[in-house]
Amino acid sequence: MRDFAAGPGAGAPLDVAVVGAGIAGLAAAWMLSRRHRVTLYERLPALGFTAASVAVHGQRADVPLRVFYPGYYPLLTRLYATLGVASEPVSYATTFSGADGEPYFRWRNLRWGSRSWPLVAPHDLLGARARRIAFGALALQRRLRAAAAVGALDGATIGEFVEAERIDRDCTEGLLWPALATIATCTTADARAVPAAVVAGYWGAGLARDSVRRAVHGADEVAARLVAPLARVVCDAGVERVEAAEGGVRLHRRGGVEERFDHVVLATHAAQALQLWPGAPADEAALLARFRTRALTVLMHRDERLMPRRRRHWSPVHAHVDPAAERPESTIWLNAVQPSLRQAPPLFQTVQPQRAPRDGTVLAEARFERPLVSLDSQAALAALRATWQRTAAQRRVWVAGSYAETGVPLLESAVRSALSVAAALGVASPLSSA
Repeated sequence: MRDFAAGPGAGAPLDVAVVGAGIAGLAAAWMLSRRHRVTLYERLPALGFTAASVAVHGQRADVPLRVFYPGYYPLLTRLYATLGVASEPVSYATTFSGADGEPYFRWRNLRWGSRSWPLVAPHDLLGARARRIAFGALALQRRLRAAAAVGALDGATIGEFVEAERIDRDCTEGLLWPALATIATCTTADARAVPAAVVAGYWGAGLARDSVRRAVHGADEVAARLVAPLARVVCDAGVERVEAAEGGVRLHRRGGVEERFDHVVLATHAAQALQLWPGAPADEAALLARFRTRALTVLMHRDERLMPRRRRHWSPVHAHVDPAAERPESTIWLNAVQPSLRQAPPLFQTVQPQRAPRDGTVLAEARFERPLVSLDSQAALAALRATWQRTAAQRRVWVAGSYAETGVPLLESAVRSALSVAAALGVASPLSSA
């Protein structure tokens, strides 16, 4: 988490606007409300964190499905605990199949309480390709750990690392790139460009021992608890721009509505922040422009054809890997992941769909933008941190989001970013043990 110099929030309570109600905006608003009067603005008719959720069989299903594991999500885990949000372990065992629909690799979960260990069953290693993938993954894990221990990963992408280490191609093409592109919801080319140190950090943070978890009552409960203490929540807000004013910030909304705040937090993607903040300092604007996103589609449907052909090969997650496609297709069997849906007819959520479900089987479609992480985004972030540190005492407009912290741009980095901004405005975090 970045540390700022003491900002102008160290005195009396302030009027603060947070623009964007994804997890970064929700966490920032909740934290800031511990000391300040906070108004939260969202461009959608519902909070962004829950706007795409779907009601099925009397239950709400998150779109996209949001899971976490404590090793890589320590702040999110503590946030849920502080809010009183119950979570439960779930299996994220995965079957990988090729363009022909036939499985070529499968890993399972050996679970005991909150612990979970990936396991490849002996009969899943009968094929030579599966054995090469398994042994290649073990070799990659060892070499990443060894290189990280001596700082040898700096400045290298994971693509460059596996090439230099001559990691088996079956492992990289059949497991590493599909898994990484699924986790980061990006293309295979994007996955190759992820910094090797980021991959090592994710892999080494307890992935092989912590159970994947989900909030029992989904994103709806999380959002409801985060907005409860806020002074005001405005959806379909129509925020058009923010501009510095003497001693504060003017926030302009659709229809000529103007409101004034002491500070504004833009909890949006970097490109959206630039659109909303046309007066951003030139050097900061140039750095924000270096952050890129990738479009992402998620489908809720009932088409079993997007799962392996034989039911015995089904896992909670199915990665369909077509070498001719720019990205893998990942289908989550919701009945196996969300306990409240176990007795419902088969229900699926496909991320980055490459094949169209049958007509009449699609229940919902949602489109998002996901930030990408690369060596260039890391360099831009380092320069932004220096700018934020230097200008903390005079700043009135702040940015937050998963792109604005190191690591895979997931819920954890979004929360970390939000808490950093709150700290700069005089709010001590109840979550960080550091």
